[in-house]
Amino acid sequence: MNYTRPNASDHKDSPEDWLHGALIFARTLSIVLEEGVGIVVDLKGDMMCPGQPAAKKVVVYRLNEKIHIDPIEKDWEEGTYLGVSE
Repeated sequence: MNYTRPNASDHKDSPEDWLHGALIFARTLSIVLEEGVGIVVDLKGDMMCPGQPAAKKVVVYRLNEKIHIDPIEKDWEEGTYLGVSE
């Protein structure tokens, strides 16, 4: 698979590519999201978690200067902003 360099047709992602991309994206979210605010995301395809196969949606939020990803059961529409707390 090639998610980290989509313009390079001969590139195959390495674990280091994934980690680097995830860390940059997490930092980006920590800048964009206000403290205590999250966004609902539908899980599809490669995003499905083998450890939690029942999880269909998550909320990605910033709390205490860290990005959290928690499964949610309520059927919020993807892209909904939610206020979250500990």
